[in-house]
Formats: sequence, C-alpha cells, structure tokens
Amino acid sequence: MIKGSNVLLNFTGSDLINFIGMNAAETPPRLKAAIGVAAVIIQSAVILIIALIISFLLRKAIVKFFRLPGRASAKSDTLSSVLSNFVKYGVGFLAACEILTLFGVAVESILAVAGVGSVAIGFGAQTIVKDVLTGIFILMENQYNVGEIVRINGLSGVVESVGVRTTKIRDANGNLHILPNSNISVVTNISRDYQCPIIILEFAASHSVDGILNLLTDEMGKAGSLPGLTKPPEVQGLIDLSPASFKVRIQAECESNHCWPIERELRRRIKLRFEKENIS
Repeated sequence: MIKGSNVLLNFTGSDLINFIGMNAAETPPRLKAAIGVAAVIIQSAVILIIALIISFLLRKAIVKFFRLPGRASAKSDTLSSVLSNFVKYGVGFLAACEILTLFGVAVESILAVAGVGSVAIGFGAQTIVKDVLTGIFILMENQYNVGEIVRINGLSGVVESVGVRTTKIRDANGNLHILPNSNISVVTNISRDYQCPIIILEFAASHSVDGILNLLTDEMGKAGSLPGLTKPPEVQGLIDLSPASFKVRIQAECESNHCWPIERELRRRIKLRFEKENIS
C-alpha cells in the first residue's frame, strides 16, 4: 500500500500520458498541459485521502489511549478532545503545504512573507491567539472537563468538548452553544464536590409559623434517606416576613449532579404533605 502511494505521489503528466496509451511526442502542447494539470489534481487527491486516513487513525488512537482502564475520566476525555483537534489541524496544515507545492506555490516564500508580516497578521489573529492561550489555561487550571455541567456567561449545560479555540456546551433543551475560549469570563462548575438544593416556600400570614416549621421539619426528616444526599434537608426557618406573608427556607447537601432531581423530589413530598394536611 505504501509503495502504491509513493507511485501515485510521484505521478507526472508524462506518466499519465503513457498510462492512457498516448505518444508523448505526438501529444499537442495544450492537451499535454491539461493532462499535466490532471496529474497534479490526482496527486492532490491522493495526498488529501492519505491525510484524512492518517488524521482518522491518529485521532482514533488518541481516544483509545485515553479510554484504557485506569485512564478513563472526564479530564482524559478533555485532553483527548484537545489532542485530537491538534492532530486534525496539524495534519491538515501539512497536507495543504504539500498540495500547494504540487501547484508550484513556494511554501517557503509564503512562510517568509508571513514572518515579515507577522506584526500585521498578529493584530488580525490576536483573538485566535487569545482563544488558544485561554484554552490552555482552562486545561492547566482544570476549570471544567468534558461531561461536567457548567454555567458559562449565563449559559448552562453539559460540556461536550473543549477544543483549541472553542468550548461546546449543550443545554437542557438540546441546543449546542459554541463559545470562543477568549470570551469565557465567569465559569460556574456545577459538577464539583457537592451541591445544595434550596427551596423557598411562601405562606399567607394567617398560617401558624410554628405549625408550618414543625410540619416541614417532620417531612424533611423522612426525606433524609434519599439517594445522593450527603446531609439531610434542613428547615432553616424564616427568611422574609411581611404583614401579608412569610417565607421559609429549606436547604440540603447532595452529591454532584443530584441537585435538580433531589430538589424536585423534595417539592413533590412537600406538596403531597400539604394536600394531606389541607394547607394551601
């Protein structure tokens, strides 16, 4: 396979003329030029196919490496995503240089011009550089990993990938948000350590404060065995008071990613208890 690839990569217009059974000496110049262009296009296609195969195999190997027993984790998924992006862009850049060389473009000259004009290019590419640098700091500081639930710039969702330039999060409605790393200012990681479900209930002033607090304390005591709880729900008492109403705060502590299910279950139990006690 490698030998065949080398033959195709060194394929010239004369080889193509001989391959189709024509006489190079008798071939008109224009046709010979067209065949030469066709040979270059064939070589470019071969380079592109080889680049895609190499990129696919390398990225697959990276993913497999980070999923070996003992390595699989959210951080491993994040590093796998970043390295896969580096491989994709790196192989793509090398393939583009090879194809440009086939078409007679001096890649060295382009790089030299880019070096001379680096200041001008830098002003135009400063956002990209900032994206990449911010992405590196996100990884180094372990701010979030693939699979964690985060709130970034007011958007909440599950981190699907952390790339060289962007972070992708998918919200509860299935919408995919793509955020340039340089635009990420405040990150709230909801999946680290523990979370605290908080419920605030408002009652009319006509209700007995002590009666409500005793009833909620009894019901929250029964809910202390819910899966995922690290501390039983606590009725913390009144947090607001007015002539027309008063508010009561309940707070629990649970494992990461259990906050919303536990909060919904506590609300359900409170509602059923209120119905049983005829409290509206």
